[in-house]
Amino acid sequence: MIALSNMNRLQVSTDTLLLLLKVYEAKGKEFYYDELFSKDKDVFTKKAIEKNVFYFAKMLDMPLTDARLKLMSQKKLVAKNKTESFLINIKDALASIQKHPKEFELLTNEFDNLARMLSKDYESIKFKSVEKQKGDTLFTAKKVMGKKEDLDKIIEVYNAQNKTKQYELTQLFSNFYIDFMNQDLFTLENEVIAYIGLYAMLLRDFSVFKYVSFYELFFKRFEQYKLALNQANYYYQTGYPNTDLLSKFILDILDEAYESVNNYSREYAFEIKMNKSDNIEATIRTGKEIFSKADLRREHPTVSLITIDRTLKRLKDEGVIQLLGKGRSSKWHRIDEDKRRGGRQLDIFQFTD
Repeated sequence: MIALSNMNRLQVSTDTLLLLLKVYEAKGKEFYYDELFSKDKDVFTKKAIEKNVFYFAKMLDMPLTDARLKLMSQKKLVAKNKTESFLINIKDALASIQKHPKEFELLTNEFDNLARMLSKDYESIKFKSVEKQKGDTLFTAKKVMGKKEDLDKIIEVYNAQNKTKQYELTQLFSNFYIDFMNQDLFTLENEVIAYIGLYAMLLRDFSVFKYVSFYELFFKRFEQYKLALNQANYYYQTGYPNTDLLSKFILDILDEAYESVNNYSREYAFEIKMNKSDNIEATIRTGKEIFSKADLRREHPTVSLITIDRTLKRLKDEGVIQLLGKGRSSKWHRIDEDKRRGGRQLDIFQFTD
């Protein structure tokens, strides 16, 4: 039973309709966000990939420490085992989607290629094969059929429904997702492929996820997702596409994403008007007494490393801060006002009555 083919039986509640209106009103500002954040596009892309990888692993409950997950999400590391190989493959897939969102097409070959990418140095993931009877008798020869044909059918129905322009995108996505999950198409990792496929579809049409981590919000609402999935699966065999909760789940994530990027855009626009070096100096003067360059980068993700280095050098020359240690592990120490004079650090024995 294909949920997509029964979408004419869907009903939209008043609450869902209001949420839809809110999301699409927010979506109308995407061109503004793209222009506002254009200079730091690469920074946002990198941050989104890092967070998506980290929270994707958390969703899968991978047996890796948070410290290791952060390293793997931020840097190119050599895998220690198959779990890490699989996570690296997921990272490559998510990075490809994040960097080229508009190039994703809902084609069977896209999912086939995704399965191959996820298989590298891990386990072979391919379409399942099933035996189907050619005729009606016991002795009729059986034909081996690939599950690839089932995915062809789902995509065909999706495209047909999409062309009618009768259904809202997130409803189409949720029904496609349920069809995909229930067909059990691949030999391994069906759920992972479904997660990635859903994200590729969403990012292609909702560019807010260029700036906000989809999987961070997904993980935050994971219990809501499981409840929605259980409801949809329960009714799947009846032919009634009860995907209300799943559609609501997707809309809730979109709503929170747009709220987040809208709030950040106001701060970002204000920061552009100010001198970025002044912002860094303000953080140093009011923040932790001992801090690292990495701390400043976390506080100011869109400020270039050159600007941070230039500000640190200036404040060091002014006697506001001093360097502790050398190399990557080095930190900076803010010097108290009473230990400074004329822009230089004072020796405790330099001045006497």
